[in-house]
Amino acid sequence: MPGIGLRRRILVVFLAFSLALAVLAGRLVTIQVVRGEALRQKALDMRLWQVPVQARRGDIVDRNGRVLATSTDVDTVYVAPAELQAAARKGLVDIEEAARQLARVLDMDPEDVYQRLTVPHAFWYVKRRVTDAESRAVRQLDIPGVHITQEARRFYPKGELAAHVLGFAGVDNQGLEGIEAYYDAKLAGKDGYIATEYDALGRPIRLPTVQAHYERPVPGLTLRLTIDETIQYIAERELERAVTQHGAKGGVIVVMDPRTGGILALASRPTYDPNRFADFPRRNWRIKPVADAFPPGSIFKVITGAAAVDAGKVTPDTIVDDPGFLSVGGQTITNWNQAGLGSVPFREGFAHSSNVVFGKMALALGKPLFYRYLERFHIGRLTGIDLPGETPGIVPAMDEASPLDLAIMGFGQTLTATPIQMAAAVAAVANDGVWQTPHLAQAWLDAEGHVVEEVQPAERRQVIKPETARIIRELMRGVVEQGTGRRAQVPGYEVGGKTGTANKVEGGRVVQKYIGSFAGLVPVDDPRLVIVVSIDEPAGIYYGGYVAAPVFQAVARDALRYLGVPPTREERAESRRLRTVPNLMNLTRDEARDRAQAAGFQVAFEGGGPRVVGQFPAAGAQLEEGSTIILYTETAARQDDEGRVTVPDLRGLTYEQAAQRLAAAGLQMQVRGDRAGVVARQDPPAGRRVPIGSTVTVTLQEPARR
Repeated sequence: MPGIGLRRRILVVFLAFSLALAVLAGRLVTIQVVRGEALRQKALDMRLWQVPVQARRGDIVDRNGRVLATSTDVDTVYVAPAELQAAARKGLVDIEEAARQLARVLDMDPEDVYQRLTVPHAFWYVKRRVTDAESRAVRQLDIPGVHITQEARRFYPKGELAAHVLGFAGVDNQGLEGIEAYYDAKLAGKDGYIATEYDALGRPIRLPTVQAHYERPVPGLTLRLTIDETIQYIAERELERAVTQHGAKGGVIVVMDPRTGGILALASRPTYDPNRFADFPRRNWRIKPVADAFPPGSIFKVITGAAAVDAGKVTPDTIVDDPGFLSVGGQTITNWNQAGLGSVPFREGFAHSSNVVFGKMALALGKPLFYRYLERFHIGRLTGIDLPGETPGIVPAMDEASPLDLAIMGFGQTLTATPIQMAAAVAAVANDGVWQTPHLAQAWLDAEGHVVEEVQPAERRQVIKPETARIIRELMRGVVEQGTGRRAQVPGYEVGGKTGTANKVEGGRVVQKYIGSFAGLVPVDDPRLVIVVSIDEPAGIYYGGYVAAPVFQAVARDALRYLGVPPTREERAESRRLRTVPNLMNLTRDEARDRAQAAGFQVAFEGGGPRVVGQFPAAGAQLEEGSTIILYTETAARQDDEGRVTVPDLRGLTYEQAAQRLAAAGLQMQVRGDRAGVVARQDPPAGRRVPIGSTVTVTLQEPARR
């Protein structure tokens, strides 16, 4: 029947519509209920454009709270390209003209500015960290879509001071070098942002009902270092002076508190200003005390000696035979001066830095025990100091080391170590045998200056017995009082130390370039300071006792006075027993010895040359009768085949500096003018080759006043 077919069609249509409505209802429930919150947030994120607000980076201060690194707020120019383009469509602004105007006030290339204004992003920087004048000029232009926000700029108020400790932070507030990089997460804080709602055409919606949001940045914590600004200044001043005086390639110094493991000063030369780090070669950024390993030479004998005494292989009074050479595996080891000491107590072999004696000590220990002590002192291992780029140095694998390697390692060759490793090792001797991780961080402070975290050494353990440490300190005292370290003596204090001179290794080969070093502690009985000094490629005399020990002496003297450490002994020198030191320069060994003995002094030679090219103390000094004068008889292979040397440049040097520079070159000095002035002229001129022993005439004048 016709009516039945119609009813069926209506039913089918009804069911189809019902099914469609059910599907739509289900979809609506999914969108509005199941995924509603997520979609609402996604829509909001699409409408909200975020402008970052940098967190203020935490300050870095020294142990006394003096600011070494801080942050200042500066303006940054940015663009919201959609807002700018919307204004352009309305004829409110011409983008090319806006680019030219901005380029003019910001001192930028117009094409570069135009590219920045038209990038397909919601936000883009035009110029970061602008000056106040530039910021005012941009505000006066009042270009739609171009705005100002604030960022933090890192500032180092002391300039180059402690540059290798601090490092520097980049334009995005991230630490890139030094302590800034190592503790970047805590110093950086957490950035905030300003979010503004925009419509579909990129126009900001400025109605009371629209959503906007400001996420406040969280400032970084303040870091208090173990560094002392004053001691850091003293150390850098003396290191700079030594590098300049000896015409060296560079230098390193580490000053450490052995009781805590805290670093009081750390520096190297050449250096840089972290405020302008990009203006300096990248090699100047290198943190040499932790990143550069070198053959430590004789300062390593502190470790060998400590191991031998601690293991019961030797005592200070044990007689050791030193004929001047030691044959090992068909090869011959000799002392630095090619001479033997004979049969002497170990303490004398230590004082006079005998390679033969320490080669025998390493062989007596044997490989397993020797390597065990290397492990204890962290030689060949990272110390864990809180600076980036630390290297462990190189120690031959124990199963590959020959007896010859072992003997040579006993006096600091074949292996390499960093200055920080040697400082930590000497600090263990100073600290009654307790090795501690050297560290720079002392505490973390909040914005109100309250301590939120104290920093302790990551590792602290006994590596040698306390009595062993005391014995080694006494032996180190002998080096300074009777041996090669006399120039490290500090009036009023008992000093212990060890000199070192090592050939450099380049391309796997030993070359005729040297590193002179000194590692010492003071006072001997209760050490407050451990100082390691290394001078890289000094010109002329290169021995550690000549180039590095005086740096120790000057730093220790001023630092002890600054710290208020009372003198440990009374200096006694009766006027009737004082005599004047004679001039022994350019004399032969026999002539110098005879003249010194006639004046009432003993002599000690350093070097294998035939003539005296340097002396300590200098001629004219007052010294107690019977004291020993150190005579240097080497010119660091600067002579040519005809016995000529190069005259150094003396202009601008003081009388004392010029005398030292000429003595190191094997030349004599004749003075004209005021000795309180600086060198204005010299004859022969710098660069001329003259026979060793020649006289250079210098004219000194008071420096011109500005």
